Amino acid sequence: MEEVRPPVAPSGGGDVTSAARRTPALLAGYWAFGQFWGVWVIVIAGLNEQRDLTYSQNGQLLTALSLTAVVVMAFIAPRLGGYPLGTIVPVSLLTLAAGSFAMAFMPGANLWIAFAVVGAGNGLIDVFMNVDAQRVEVATRRPVLQWLHASYAAGGVTGAAAGGLLIGTFDLDFRAGFVYAAAALIIAAAMNGIVGTRDVGEEAGEALRFSLSAFRRHRGLWVVAMVVLFAFLVEGSMDTWSGLYMQEQLDATAGQAALAFAAFSASLFLGRMFAGRVLFGLGRRATILIAGVGAAVGGGIAAATDSTLVVGLAFLVMGFSIAAAAPAAFGLVEEIAPTDQTNAIAAITTVGYSGFVWSPPIFGWLADTFDLRTAMAVIVSSTLGIIIAGILATPSRLGSRTSAGATSAGATPAGRAPSSSSPGAPPV
Repeated sequence: MEEVRPPVAPSGGGDVTSAARRTPALLAGYWAFGQFWGVWVIVIAGLNEQRDLTYSQNGQLLTALSLTAVVVMAFIAPRLGGYPLGTIVPVSLLTLAAGSFAMAFMPGANLWIAFAVVGAGNGLIDVFMNVDAQRVEVATRRPVLQWLHASYAAGGVTGAAAGGLLIGTFDLDFRAGFVYAAAALIIAAAMNGIVGTRDVGEEAGEALRFSLSAFRRHRGLWVVAMVVLFAFLVEGSMDTWSGLYMQEQLDATAGQAALAFAAFSASLFLGRMFAGRVLFGLGRRATILIAGVGAAVGGGIAAATDSTLVVGLAFLVMGFSIAAAAPAAFGLVEEIAPTDQTNAIAAITTVGYSGFVWSPPIFGWLADTFDLRTAMAVIVSSTLGIIIAGILATPSRLGSRTSAGATSAGATPAGRAPSSSSPGAPPV
Protein backbone atom coordinates (compact mmCIF):
# COMPACT_ATOMS: atom_id res chain seq x y z
CA MET A 1 0.00 0.00 0.00
CA GLU A 2 2.07 2.54 -1.27
CA GLU A 3 1.52 4.71 -2.26
CA VAL A 4 4.07 8.45 -0.89
CA ARG A 5 4.23 11.91 0.36
CA PRO A 6 6.52 13.66 -2.12
CA PRO A 7 8.86 15.90 -0.14
CA VAL A 8 10.66 19.06 -1.21
CA ALA A 9 13.28 19.49 -3.86
CA PRO A 10 16.58 19.11 -2.05
CA SER A 11 19.29 21.67 -2.17
CA GLY A 12 21.82 19.08 -3.17
CA GLY A 13 22.33 15.39 -3.49
CA GLY A 14 25.78 14.89 -2.04
CA ASP A 15 28.70 12.93 -3.49
CA VAL A 16 27.72 11.11 -6.69
CA THR A 17 29.53 7.88 -5.85
CA SER A 18 28.13 7.75 -2.33
CA ALA A 19 24.63 8.52 -3.59
CA ALA A 20 24.84 5.83 -6.27
CA ARG A 21 25.84 3.28 -3.62
CA ARG A 22 22.62 4.02 -1.74
CA THR A 23 20.39 3.27 -4.72
CA PRO A 24 20.26 -0.56 -4.44
CA ALA A 25 19.54 -0.36 -0.71
CA LEU A 26 16.73 2.16 -1.21
CA LEU A 27 15.19 0.01 -3.94
CA ALA A 28 15.43 -3.03 -1.66
CA GLY A 29 13.73 -1.06 1.10
CA TYR A 30 10.82 0.02 -1.03
CA TRP A 31 10.56 -3.47 -2.51
CA ALA A 32 10.26 -4.85 1.05
CA PHE A 33 7.65 -2.18 1.77
CA GLY A 34 5.58 -3.25 -1.22
CA GLN A 35 6.12 -6.88 -0.37
CA PHE A 36 4.57 -6.39 3.07
CA TRP A 37 1.34 -5.23 1.43
CA GLY A 38 1.49 -7.97 -1.18
CA VAL A 39 1.67 -10.52 1.64
CA TRP A 40 -1.13 -8.70 3.47
CA VAL A 41 -3.54 -9.24 0.57
CA ILE A 42 -3.20 -13.01 0.97
CA VAL A 43 -2.95 -13.45 4.75
CA ILE A 44 -5.59 -10.95 5.91
CA ALA A 45 -8.37 -13.52 5.49
CA GLY A 46 -6.55 -15.87 7.87
CA LEU A 47 -5.94 -13.06 10.35
CA ASN A 48 -9.63 -12.13 10.36
CA GLU A 49 -10.66 -15.77 10.82
CA GLN A 50 -8.25 -16.59 13.66
CA ARG A 51 -8.82 -13.29 15.45
CA ASP A 52 -12.59 -13.59 14.84
CA LEU A 53 -12.80 -10.13 13.27
CA THR A 54 -15.84 -8.90 11.37
CA TYR A 55 -15.39 -6.78 8.26
CA SER A 56 -16.50 -3.74 10.25
CA GLN A 57 -13.91 -4.41 12.96
CA ASN A 58 -11.26 -4.87 10.30
CA GLY A 59 -12.28 -1.54 8.79
CA GLN A 60 -12.01 0.20 12.15
CA LEU A 61 -8.51 -1.20 12.67
CA LEU A 62 -7.51 -0.02 9.20
CA THR A 63 -8.73 3.44 10.14
CA ALA A 64 -6.47 3.34 13.21
CA LEU A 65 -3.59 2.31 10.94
CA SER A 66 -4.24 5.10 8.45
CA LEU A 67 -4.84 7.75 11.11
CA THR A 68 -1.54 6.83 12.75
CA ALA A 69 0.25 7.16 9.42
CA VAL A 70 -1.24 10.62 8.83
CA VAL A 71 -0.32 11.80 12.35
CA VAL A 72 3.23 10.50 11.93
CA MET A 73 3.66 12.28 8.60
CA ALA A 74 2.08 15.55 9.72
CA PHE A 75 3.45 15.91 13.24
CA ILE A 76 6.21 13.41 14.03
CA ALA A 77 8.22 13.30 10.79
CA PRO A 78 8.93 17.06 10.83
CA ARG A 79 10.44 16.64 14.31
CA LEU A 80 12.67 13.79 13.16
CA GLY A 81 14.13 15.77 10.28
CA GLY A 82 17.26 16.64 12.24
CA TYR A 83 18.41 13.02 12.42
CA PRO A 84 20.70 11.46 9.77
CA LEU A 85 18.87 9.70 6.97
CA GLY A 86 21.30 6.81 7.40
CA THR A 87 19.65 6.27 10.78
CA ILE A 88 16.03 7.25 10.23
CA VAL A 89 15.53 5.23 7.02
CA PRO A 90 16.54 1.92 8.67
CA VAL A 91 14.45 2.82 11.74
CA SER A 92 11.46 3.42 9.46
CA LEU A 93 11.83 -0.03 7.89
CA LEU A 94 12.37 -1.66 11.30
CA THR A 95 9.20 0.01 12.60
CA LEU A 96 7.16 -1.66 9.86
CA ALA A 97 8.98 -4.95 10.56
CA ALA A 98 7.97 -4.66 14.23
CA GLY A 99 4.40 -4.04 13.14
CA SER A 100 4.52 -7.13 10.93
CA PHE A 101 5.72 -9.28 13.84
CA ALA A 102 3.01 -7.75 16.02
CA MET A 103 0.35 -8.61 13.42
CA ALA A 104 1.51 -12.22 13.65
CA PHE A 105 1.69 -12.62 17.43
CA MET A 106 -0.26 -9.82 19.15
CA PRO A 107 -3.31 -11.12 21.07
CA GLY A 108 -6.66 -10.16 19.59
CA ALA A 109 -7.56 -7.66 22.32
CA ASN A 110 -4.38 -5.67 21.64
CA LEU A 111 -4.39 -6.02 17.87
CA TRP A 112 -5.02 -2.29 17.45
CA ILE A 113 -1.45 -1.73 18.68
CA ALA A 114 -0.10 -3.82 15.81
CA PHE A 115 -2.17 -1.85 13.30
CA ALA A 116 -0.93 1.43 14.79
CA VAL A 117 2.72 0.33 14.59
CA VAL A 118 2.23 -0.67 10.95
CA GLY A 119 0.72 2.78 10.33
CA ALA A 120 3.71 4.47 11.96
CA GLY A 121 6.09 2.48 9.78
CA ASN A 122 4.12 3.44 6.68
CA GLY A 123 4.23 7.12 7.56
CA LEU A 124 7.96 7.15 8.26
CA ILE A 125 8.82 5.21 5.11
CA ASP A 126 6.62 7.42 2.94
CA VAL A 127 8.43 10.54 4.10
CA PHE A 128 12.06 9.64 4.67
CA MET A 129 12.72 7.05 1.98
CA ASN A 130 11.40 9.53 -0.58
CA VAL A 131 13.58 12.30 0.85
CA ASP A 132 16.64 10.06 0.55
CA ALA A 133 15.73 8.80 -2.93
CA GLN A 134 15.08 12.34 -4.09
CA ARG A 135 18.57 13.40 -3.02
CA VAL A 136 20.11 10.43 -4.77
CA GLU A 137 18.17 11.34 -7.90
CA VAL A 138 19.53 14.90 -7.81
CA ALA A 139 23.11 13.71 -7.22
CA THR A 140 23.13 10.97 -9.86
CA ARG A 141 20.72 12.55 -12.35
CA ARG A 142 19.02 9.20 -12.71
CA PRO A 143 15.25 8.54 -12.34
CA VAL A 144 15.65 7.04 -8.87
CA LEU A 145 12.16 8.00 -7.68
CA GLN A 146 10.69 6.22 -10.67
CA TRP A 147 12.74 3.14 -9.88
CA LEU A 148 11.81 3.39 -6.21
CA HIS A 149 8.09 3.21 -6.82
CA ALA A 150 8.50 0.58 -9.51
CA SER A 151 10.24 -1.53 -6.86
CA TYR A 152 7.15 -1.14 -4.65
CA ALA A 153 5.00 -2.63 -7.41
CA ALA A 154 7.51 -5.45 -7.84
CA GLY A 155 7.29 -6.07 -4.10
CA GLY A 156 3.53 -6.37 -4.39
CA VAL A 157 4.00 -9.10 -6.99
CA THR A 158 6.59 -11.08 -5.00
CA GLY A 159 4.74 -10.56 -1.72
CA ALA A 160 1.48 -11.89 -3.12
CA ALA A 161 3.33 -14.83 -4.68
CA ALA A 162 5.14 -15.62 -1.42
CA GLY A 163 1.92 -15.34 0.57
CA GLY A 164 0.14 -17.66 -1.84
CA LEU A 165 3.00 -20.14 -1.64
CA LEU A 166 3.17 -20.12 2.16
CA ILE A 167 -0.59 -20.26 2.75
CA GLY A 168 -1.79 -22.16 -0.30
CA THR A 169 1.03 -24.58 -1.09
CA PHE A 170 2.69 -25.21 2.27
CA ASP A 171 -0.57 -24.85 4.20
CA LEU A 172 0.92 -22.54 6.83
CA ASP A 173 -1.19 -20.01 8.71
CA PHE A 174 -1.16 -16.23 8.35
CA ARG A 175 1.71 -15.80 10.83
CA ALA A 176 4.20 -17.26 8.36
CA GLY A 177 3.42 -14.53 5.85
CA PHE A 178 3.92 -11.72 8.34
CA VAL A 179 7.18 -13.23 9.62
CA TYR A 180 8.47 -13.53 6.06
CA ALA A 181 7.55 -9.89 5.34
CA ALA A 182 9.26 -8.76 8.57
CA ALA A 183 12.44 -10.66 7.69
CA ALA A 184 12.67 -8.94 4.31
CA LEU A 185 12.20 -5.54 5.97
CA ILE A 186 14.96 -6.27 8.50
CA ILE A 187 17.40 -7.23 5.74
CA ALA A 188 16.52 -4.07 3.81
CA ALA A 189 17.00 -1.99 6.97
CA ALA A 190 20.46 -3.47 7.46
CA MET A 191 21.39 -2.68 3.85
CA ASN A 192 20.32 0.95 4.26
CA GLY A 193 22.13 1.22 7.57
CA ILE A 194 25.40 0.07 5.99
CA VAL A 195 25.39 2.53 3.07
CA GLY A 196 23.24 5.29 4.60
CA THR A 197 24.18 8.96 4.53
CA ARG A 198 24.86 11.19 7.53
CA ASP A 199 22.89 13.98 5.88
CA VAL A 200 19.79 14.95 7.82
CA GLY A 201 16.25 14.85 6.46
CA GLU A 202 15.18 18.31 7.54
CA GLU A 203 13.45 19.03 4.20
CA ALA A 204 10.68 16.65 5.27
CA GLY A 205 9.62 19.11 7.92
CA GLU A 206 9.59 22.03 5.52
CA ALA A 207 7.42 20.06 3.09
CA LEU A 208 4.77 19.31 5.69
CA ARG A 209 4.43 22.56 7.65
CA PHE A 210 1.31 24.56 6.83
CA SER A 211 0.93 22.73 3.53
CA LEU A 212 -2.88 22.98 3.45
CA SER A 213 -2.61 26.75 3.06
CA ALA A 214 -1.65 26.03 -0.55
CA PHE A 215 -5.34 25.47 -1.32
CA ARG A 216 -6.09 29.10 -0.44
CA ARG A 217 -3.32 30.37 -2.70
CA HIS A 218 -4.05 28.04 -5.63
CA ARG A 219 -7.73 27.09 -5.85
CA GLY A 220 -7.18 24.84 -8.84
CA LEU A 221 -5.38 22.40 -6.55
CA TRP A 222 -8.77 21.14 -5.34
CA VAL A 223 -9.36 19.52 -8.72
CA VAL A 224 -5.96 17.84 -8.55
CA ALA A 225 -6.62 16.74 -4.95
CA MET A 226 -9.89 15.15 -6.08
CA VAL A 227 -8.04 12.99 -8.61
CA VAL A 228 -5.45 11.94 -6.04
CA LEU A 229 -8.07 11.24 -3.37
CA PHE A 230 -10.00 8.80 -5.54
CA ALA A 231 -6.92 7.26 -7.15
CA PHE A 232 -5.39 6.56 -3.74
CA LEU A 233 -8.74 5.26 -2.54
CA VAL A 234 -8.97 2.68 -5.31
CA GLU A 235 -5.31 1.62 -5.21
CA GLY A 236 -5.24 1.39 -1.41
CA SER A 237 -8.50 -0.52 -1.30
CA MET A 238 -7.08 -3.12 -3.65
CA ASP A 239 -4.26 -3.73 -1.17
CA THR A 240 -6.66 -4.65 1.62
CA TRP A 241 -10.00 -5.72 0.17
CA SER A 242 -9.18 -7.50 -3.10
CA GLY A 243 -7.80 -10.59 -1.35
CA LEU A 244 -10.87 -10.85 0.88
CA TYR A 245 -13.13 -10.36 -2.13
CA MET A 246 -11.42 -13.12 -4.07
CA GLN A 247 -11.18 -15.65 -1.22
CA GLU A 248 -14.43 -15.06 0.66
CA GLN A 249 -16.84 -13.74 -1.97
CA LEU A 250 -15.67 -15.80 -4.94
CA ASP A 251 -14.27 -18.79 -3.00
CA ALA A 252 -10.89 -18.45 -4.68
CA THR A 253 -7.87 -20.24 -3.25
CA ALA A 254 -5.00 -18.30 -1.72
CA GLY A 255 -2.99 -19.09 -4.84
CA GLN A 256 -5.66 -17.68 -7.14
CA ALA A 257 -5.97 -14.54 -5.04
CA ALA A 258 -2.19 -14.17 -5.14
CA LEU A 259 -2.14 -14.42 -8.93
CA ALA A 260 -4.93 -11.86 -9.26
CA PHE A 261 -3.23 -9.32 -7.02
CA ALA A 262 0.14 -9.98 -8.64
CA ALA A 263 -1.52 -9.19 -11.96
CA PHE A 264 -2.85 -5.93 -10.53
CA SER A 265 0.54 -4.92 -9.13
CA ALA A 266 2.37 -5.82 -12.32
CA SER A 267 -0.12 -3.84 -14.39
CA LEU A 268 0.36 -0.83 -12.10
CA PHE A 269 4.07 -0.95 -12.85
CA LEU A 270 3.57 -1.34 -16.59
CA GLY A 271 0.84 1.30 -16.60
CA ARG A 272 3.12 3.87 -15.01
CA MET A 273 5.89 3.13 -17.47
CA PHE A 274 3.42 3.46 -20.36
CA ALA A 275 1.93 6.67 -18.99
CA GLY A 276 5.31 8.29 -18.54
CA ARG A 277 6.32 7.52 -22.11
CA VAL A 278 3.05 7.76 -24.04
CA LEU A 279 -0.06 9.04 -22.27
CA PHE A 280 1.51 12.16 -20.77
CA GLY A 281 2.22 13.27 -24.34
CA LEU A 282 -1.55 13.51 -24.85
CA GLY A 283 -1.80 15.98 -21.98
CA ARG A 284 -2.38 15.51 -18.26
CA ARG A 285 -6.14 16.06 -18.48
CA ALA A 286 -6.56 13.45 -21.23
CA THR A 287 -4.43 11.04 -19.23
CA ILE A 288 -6.63 11.49 -16.15
CA LEU A 289 -9.80 10.88 -18.18
CA ILE A 290 -8.38 7.77 -19.88
CA ALA A 291 -7.20 6.45 -16.51
CA GLY A 292 -10.59 6.98 -14.88
CA VAL A 293 -12.61 5.42 -17.69
CA GLY A 294 -10.30 2.43 -18.04
CA ALA A 295 -10.29 1.78 -14.29
CA ALA A 296 -14.08 2.06 -14.15
CA VAL A 297 -14.49 -0.49 -16.94
CA GLY A 298 -12.01 -2.96 -15.44
CA GLY A 299 -13.33 -2.53 -11.92
CA GLY A 300 -16.94 -2.81 -13.02
CA ILE A 301 -16.22 -6.16 -14.66
CA ALA A 302 -14.41 -7.39 -11.53
CA ALA A 303 -17.34 -6.44 -9.31
CA ALA A 304 -19.96 -8.01 -11.61
CA THR A 305 -18.54 -11.43 -12.43
CA ASP A 306 -18.25 -14.66 -10.44
CA SER A 307 -15.34 -15.99 -12.50
CA THR A 308 -11.97 -15.75 -10.78
CA LEU A 309 -10.25 -15.80 -14.19
CA VAL A 310 -12.29 -12.87 -15.44
CA VAL A 311 -11.66 -10.98 -12.19
CA GLY A 312 -7.92 -11.49 -12.60
CA LEU A 313 -8.06 -10.14 -16.16
CA ALA A 314 -10.24 -7.24 -15.01
CA PHE A 315 -7.69 -6.41 -12.32
CA LEU A 316 -5.08 -6.19 -15.09
CA VAL A 317 -7.16 -3.60 -16.94
CA MET A 318 -7.97 -1.74 -13.74
CA GLY A 319 -4.36 -1.54 -12.57
CA PHE A 320 -2.94 -0.59 -15.96
CA SER A 321 -5.50 2.20 -16.32
CA ILE A 322 -5.52 3.76 -12.87
CA ALA A 323 -1.71 3.72 -12.68
CA ALA A 324 -1.54 6.98 -14.64
CA ALA A 325 -4.12 8.99 -12.67
CA ALA A 326 -2.14 10.22 -9.64
CA PRO A 327 1.16 10.88 -11.49
CA ALA A 328 -0.74 12.90 -14.12
CA ALA A 329 -2.53 14.86 -11.40
CA PHE A 330 0.74 15.66 -9.62
CA GLY A 331 2.10 16.84 -12.96
CA LEU A 332 -0.57 19.55 -13.07
CA VAL A 333 0.96 21.13 -9.97
CA GLU A 334 3.75 22.53 -12.12
CA GLU A 335 1.15 24.50 -14.07
CA ILE A 336 -1.01 25.58 -11.13
CA ALA A 337 1.66 26.42 -8.53
CA PRO A 338 5.03 26.59 -10.29
CA THR A 339 6.71 28.48 -7.43
CA ASP A 340 4.96 26.67 -4.57
CA GLN A 341 5.24 23.03 -5.58
CA THR A 342 6.50 21.67 -2.27
CA ASN A 343 3.51 22.85 -0.23
CA ALA A 344 1.08 22.14 -3.07
CA ILE A 345 2.17 18.50 -3.39
CA ALA A 346 2.13 17.99 0.39
CA ALA A 347 -1.38 19.53 0.58
CA ILE A 348 -2.71 17.31 -2.21
CA THR A 349 -1.23 14.19 -0.65
CA THR A 350 -2.78 15.09 2.71
CA VAL A 351 -6.21 15.18 1.08
CA GLY A 352 -5.39 11.88 -0.66
CA TYR A 353 -4.57 10.28 2.67
CA SER A 354 -7.81 11.50 4.25
CA GLY A 355 -9.69 8.84 2.32
CA PHE A 356 -7.75 6.16 4.14
CA VAL A 357 -9.15 7.43 7.44
CA TRP A 358 -12.89 7.61 6.69
CA SER A 359 -13.34 4.89 4.05
CA PRO A 360 -12.39 1.63 5.87
CA PRO A 361 -15.34 1.73 8.31
CA ILE A 362 -17.69 2.39 5.39
CA PHE A 363 -16.35 -0.51 3.34
CA GLY A 364 -16.38 -2.77 6.39
CA TRP A 365 -19.99 -1.85 7.19
CA LEU A 366 -21.02 -2.49 3.58
CA ALA A 367 -19.33 -5.91 3.61
CA ASP A 368 -21.01 -6.86 6.90
CA THR A 369 -24.45 -5.47 6.04
CA PHE A 370 -24.56 -6.62 2.43
CA ASP A 371 -21.53 -8.50 1.09
CA LEU A 372 -18.00 -8.00 -0.21
CA ARG A 373 -19.30 -7.57 -3.76
CA THR A 374 -21.18 -4.46 -2.64
CA ALA A 375 -18.07 -3.09 -0.99
CA MET A 376 -16.06 -3.77 -4.15
CA ALA A 377 -18.72 -2.05 -6.27
CA VAL A 378 -18.51 1.07 -4.10
CA ILE A 379 -14.71 1.01 -4.33
CA VAL A 380 -14.97 0.82 -8.12
CA SER A 381 -17.49 3.67 -8.17
CA SER A 382 -14.73 5.89 -6.78
CA THR A 383 -13.27 5.93 -10.28
CA LEU A 384 -16.16 8.22 -11.24
CA GLY A 385 -14.53 10.86 -9.05
CA ILE A 386 -11.42 10.64 -11.23
CA ILE A 387 -13.50 11.05 -14.38
CA ILE A 388 -15.40 14.04 -13.00
CA ALA A 389 -12.18 15.69 -11.88
CA GLY A 390 -10.68 15.09 -15.31
CA ILE A 391 -13.66 16.82 -16.91
CA LEU A 392 -13.24 19.75 -14.50
CA ALA A 393 -9.50 20.05 -15.13
CA THR A 394 -9.80 22.84 -17.67
CA PRO A 395 -7.25 25.69 -17.73
CA SER A 396 -9.85 28.20 -16.49
CA ARG A 397 -10.77 26.10 -13.45
CA LEU A 398 -7.20 25.15 -12.66
CA GLY A 399 -5.95 28.69 -12.98
CA SER A 400 -2.86 27.26 -14.66
CA ARG A 401 -0.30 29.45 -16.33
CA THR A 402 -0.20 27.17 -19.32
CA SER A 403 -2.94 25.25 -21.02
CA ALA A 404 -3.84 21.95 -19.45
CA GLY A 405 -1.76 19.35 -21.13
CA ALA A 406 0.85 21.79 -22.36
CA THR A 407 3.34 20.32 -19.95
CA SER A 408 5.73 18.13 -21.80
CA ALA A 409 5.98 14.47 -21.04
CA GLY A 410 9.21 15.02 -19.23
CA ALA A 411 8.06 17.88 -17.03
CA THR A 412 7.31 17.02 -13.46
CA PRO A 413 6.77 18.70 -10.16
CA ALA A 414 9.80 19.21 -8.00
CA GLY A 415 11.36 15.96 -6.98
CA ARG A 416 8.88 13.65 -8.73
CA ALA A 417 9.73 11.41 -11.61
CA PRO A 418 7.15 11.51 -14.40
CA SER A 419 6.03 7.94 -13.99
CA SER A 420 6.73 7.40 -10.34
CA SER A 421 4.07 5.63 -8.43
CA SER A 422 1.43 7.29 -6.50
CA PRO A 423 1.96 7.06 -2.80
CA GLY A 424 2.74 3.98 -0.91
CA ALA A 425 -0.27 4.74 0.89
CA PRO A 426 -1.82 3.00 3.81
CA PRO A 427 -4.62 0.76 2.68
CA VAL A 428 -8.27 1.52 2.92
